[in-house]
Amino acid sequence: MSDNQGVLIGSVASYDPQRGEAAVRLCASLVPEKGDGLVFQSPGQEMGLVVQKAIEKDGLVRLRTPDRVRPGARVFLTGSIALSRRAEEIAARERASIPVNIRLTWEDGIPVAEGRLDSGELAVARGESRMGEAVNRPLTREQIESQMRKTGGTPFVARRVEMDYPGGLFSPPGALNQLRRDLLAGLEKAVLEGRRPASDRIREAKDRLQKLELPARRAGEEWSRPKLSVYADRLDILKGAVDGGSRRIYFEPLMEKGRGYKDRKETILAQLLEAKELCGKAELIWKWPRITRDDFIDLALPLLSEVQVNGIMVENVGPAWAIKEKMPEMPIYGGSGLNVWNHLTAQALAPQFCWLTLSPELSSHQLKDAASALRALPGRDGNPKLELVVQGSLEVMVAEDSVPQLAKGRSSEEFWGLQDFKHIFPLKVDDEGRTHIFNSAETCLIDLLPEICRIGLDGISLDARGRTESYARQVTGAYNQAIERTEKLLATDPAPLKEGLLDLKARIQPLALGGITHGHFLRGLKD
Repeated sequence: MSDNQGVLIGSVASYDPQRGEAAVRLCASLVPEKGDGLVFQSPGQEMGLVVQKAIEKDGLVRLRTPDRVRPGARVFLTGSIALSRRAEEIAARERASIPVNIRLTWEDGIPVAEGRLDSGELAVARGESRMGEAVNRPLTREQIESQMRKTGGTPFVARRVEMDYPGGLFSPPGALNQLRRDLLAGLEKAVLEGRRPASDRIREAKDRLQKLELPARRAGEEWSRPKLSVYADRLDILKGAVDGGSRRIYFEPLMEKGRGYKDRKETILAQLLEAKELCGKAELIWKWPRITRDDFIDLALPLLSEVQVNGIMVENVGPAWAIKEKMPEMPIYGGSGLNVWNHLTAQALAPQFCWLTLSPELSSHQLKDAASALRALPGRDGNPKLELVVQGSLEVMVAEDSVPQLAKGRSSEEFWGLQDFKHIFPLKVDDEGRTHIFNSAETCLIDLLPEICRIGLDGISLDARGRTESYARQVTGAYNQAIERTEKLLATDPAPLKEGLLDLKARIQPLALGGITHGHFLRGLKD
C-alpha cells in the first residue's frame, strides 16, 4: 500500500445487516483482539474501528461494525495491543541487560554501596550523611533492598543485593535513592572507561587520519550557486514562474473536486501537455499529490508514455517504487513529505531519488551538517542532490475531511482559514476532498541567501501554489536577482550585498500571505 494503511490481515467474507456484524476471512497469522485498530477498505469506502469483541470460528472472525461493509473489502490491522505489549517487554528487557551485584556496608553509620559487574568493573558510592537510630519505625532490610533494586532508566539490573545491616537505623528515602544513583553513575563511567581505547592508540588513529587523502573539495564548494525551481498548480502560475526566470517547474495540476476517472485523466494530460509548451527550455517535473493512493497511481502511470516530462516528484516511497517499476529511467524527485533530516536518510533514498527536498524544520547548522556529511560519503556522485524550500506557505497538516463542506451554502472557492488568538492558517481543498492547512506566515529566506549558498545546497525552490501569475513572476525574478548579487558580491563587498537583499525582501513582503518568517532556519525546531 502506498499510503501505509497498516498490515493486511484478511477480507470481508459476508455481512449480517441484522447483527451489524462482518465475517472476516483471515489471510495472516495475526488475529484481532479487543482494543486493536482496524481499517476496512473497498472502492469508495474506508472505515476504521476499535475492536470491542472478536469471535473466531472456522477460519472466520466475526466483528461488530458501526456501518455496513461490503463483501470483499480488505481489512488492515492498524494497531495491535498484543504486539505493543510484546514490544514493551522486549524494550524493557533490552534496557536492563547488564546484571550488577550490590553490597551494602555501614561505616560509623554512613552507608557505603559497592557494585560489581561480571566483566570485572567496580564502583563504590558513599552516603552523604549518617543514618541515625530510629525513634519509631526503623528501616528493614527488605525496604533498603527494595530501594537499591530500582534501576529503571539505566542499562543495569540488580541481580543480588547483600548487606551487613546493623538494624534499627532510619534514613529519608531520598538519601538511599541518591546513594543508588551515585553507584549506578559510577558503574556506567567504569564501563565506558573500560572500553575506551588507550591514549597511545588514540594518538595513532589521529595521526593516520591526518595522513589520509580525503576527497578534494569541489570547485566553488565554498559558495555554491543553487538551481532555482518553482512549485505551481495552475498554468498561469507556471507561466509567471518561467517568465521570472525559473528553469525548473514542479507542476501539480489543480482540478475540480468530483471529476470522474476518465475526465480526470484527460484533464491531467491536457494540462501537462500545455505546461510542457509553456516551459520551453525549462524542465517540467510532474508533482504528484502529497498523499498518493493506489487509484491515482493507476491513473497516472499510463500517462507517462503520453507526455514528455523531465521527471516526477513524489512525497512518499511507495509511488517511487511504482514509477521505477514502470519506467526505470525516469528521474524521481523527493518532496518535503519524505522528511529528510540527515545524510543517512538521503543515502538510504539514493537508489530511487536524484533530488531530495530537505525538511523545512532544519536549522542552518543542521542543513550544513547534512550537506557536508553527504558529500563526504563514498560514491558521492551517485548521491541525490539536495534542495530547500526558501519561499512560500509551508504545509503543516493534511486532513482527510473537507472543512468548507461543514459550512452549507458557502463556496469552497472562497478563502478559508483556521483562526486562533493571533493568526489565520490558510486552508485549501484538493480534488480528492482533503483539506491542506498552511502556516499563517510565508517562509522567506531571500535575505539569508549567502548563508544558504555557503551550505552548499544544489537547489532552492519557491512554492507559488495557490497564488497568482504576478506573484510567481515577481518573486521568481527577485530570487534570481538575489542569486546574481550574491555570486557577484559575496566575496568582495558584503555590506552592499546585505543592503540589496534586504531591499528585495522589502519588495516581497507586501506580496506574502500573512507576512513573512524565517521559519526554523535560524533557531531550528523547538523542543
